[in-house]
Amino acid sequence: MPDQSLNRFLDRVNSIAVIGLGYTGLPLALKLAEKFSVIGYDCNPIRIQQLQEGYDSNQELELNLVPELLPTFTSNQLQLTHASVYIIAVPTPVDDSHLPDLRFLKEAVEQIGKFLKKGDCVVVESTVYPGCTEEFCVPLLEKISGLQLGKDFSIGYSPERINPGDSVHHIGAVIKLVAASDPATLRLMTQLYQQVTMAGVYACASIKIAEAAKLTENIQRDVNIALLNELSAVYEKLGIDPGAVWAAAATKWNFLPFRPGLAGGHCISVDPYYLINAIQEQGGNASLVEESRRINEEMVSRIAAQVLSHIQTTIPGEDKKRVLIMGASFKPDVRDVRNSKPVELAKLLMSSNIEVELIDPLVDAQHLEKESGLGLISQPTGYYQVVIIAVNHTLFKELEESYFCNCTSDTSLVIDLTGMYRRVISNRKYWTI
Repeated sequence: MPDQSLNRFLDRVNSIAVIGLGYTGLPLALKLAEKFSVIGYDCNPIRIQQLQEGYDSNQELELNLVPELLPTFTSNQLQLTHASVYIIAVPTPVDDSHLPDLRFLKEAVEQIGKFLKKGDCVVVESTVYPGCTEEFCVPLLEKISGLQLGKDFSIGYSPERINPGDSVHHIGAVIKLVAASDPATLRLMTQLYQQVTMAGVYACASIKIAEAAKLTENIQRDVNIALLNELSAVYEKLGIDPGAVWAAAATKWNFLPFRPGLAGGHCISVDPYYLINAIQEQGGNASLVEESRRINEEMVSRIAAQVLSHIQTTIPGEDKKRVLIMGASFKPDVRDVRNSKPVELAKLLMSSNIEVELIDPLVDAQHLEKESGLGLISQPTGYYQVVIIAVNHTLFKELEESYFCNCTSDTSLVIDLTGMYRRVISNRKYWTI
């Protein structure tokens, strides 16, 4: 139960505003709305209309709840004037040069600055580089609002730990990190987020520590995937089956269960660059982090080279070359195609005059076409020289070998980047990592 300080805090809170209603903001807004008055703000009016109608286009959450327990969904900035706590949950991608792209964060901070009042609190959940909250967000807030941090308003940081497609590690089941500009705000944030998660809240010693912790979580995954990607190439050259190596090594109790593959999406293929850029601006480097990013980024080219090698050695020069890619999202059982490596692979193969078709029963075809210019098919069309299983969607796991035999010939190659068919496919040439 909230203590007296939280009760006093809530007495002067008109509402909590969550800025950005994507994979991070929406579940947070819904959870907060169970206990507090919540404004769910997104600048996309189509997204707001869908949420008002009870539809989540990400298909991550059910909105058929008691109306009184839902946030007030809006794309009207003026609604933000009613809030006293502002939680920012907008994307923080990188640009084409892999530099931090803070335009969405900047827009959110500028919007809040227009309505910030004495006694208000701003919390950032977006992934940022160490120092961003205090060195980038605070000056903007002070400039636009005319208020002063510490005297008029406070700020905190609580990095999101949303894992799309994961029904186990949902927002109410994971520990929440919190950090704040002063001890009183840290206590209030701790008590506030305790109403959101049953797993508990961990108070960090500083905002920079919390920012760095978030980066570290995803960098660790990126480095481990890069290690397996490199080892898979090494073992292949040595004539050793990589999949058999992983299975044998996994019998040791402390072997980490990572797999090689395409490391895309909006976390592990983005977050390391925030740290890389931050340390480079200080004249240093993060060599292991940089090398891991290089290895993982080159995986698309490695897979494409395997496809081209097979086609060049088995298909006459003038014959039509066709490839089927199964999976267009960046990870299993999600619809999100941001930084999708299967999409990147498709475009690379198409640049070599190969006809590429994609199948993904989860991804919205119109959204994919708008984002990438690529279309989707629902079923294989004819025969392919190469079939690439790029994402291990649960729906794909139900397929039998006949599915692949029916859309390939005896000379075709099945590339399984998931490893889930290594004991299933025996009547076609099979390659995995």
